[in-house]
Amino acid sequence: MAKIEAALPSPRITNGIIAWYCMDEFEIGLSIKLYDADGEEISLGTEDTVEVIIKNNRGEDVKTFEFRNVKENFINLVFNKDETILFDVGTYFYDIRILGKYNRTIVKNNIIKVE
Repeated sequence: MAKIEAALPSPRITNGIIAWYCMDEFEIGLSIKLYDADGEEISLGTEDTVEVIIKNNRGEDVKTFEFRNVKENFINLVFNKDETILFDVGTYFYDIRILGKYNRTIVKNNIIKVE
C-alpha cells in the first residue's frame, strides 16, 4: 500500500514565518514579550494599541488587525471567511506595532506564506 503524505499543520509558525493553506479558517494567538533596558518585562497598558498589518508583495495593505486594552500581552488573530478570502496563494509580509505613549515597531516585514 502507498502511504499518503499528510499535510503540515495549518496554521503554523516556523522561524517567525506564519503559514497556512489558502481558504483555511483559524485563530492564531501571539504572545508579545517586551523588556526594558534593565531586562524587566514590560506590560502593555490600557493606553497602548497593538496593530498587526499584513501587506502583499507590492507593499499594499491587505488586512490590519487592531487590539486595544491588551491583556497579558497576548493578541489573537482571527481569520474567518471574511479575512481568509483576502489571501490568495502567495507570500505576504507582516508588521507588529505598538502605539501609545511611545510608538514601537516590534516586528517588521516578517513573512506569511499562504499555500
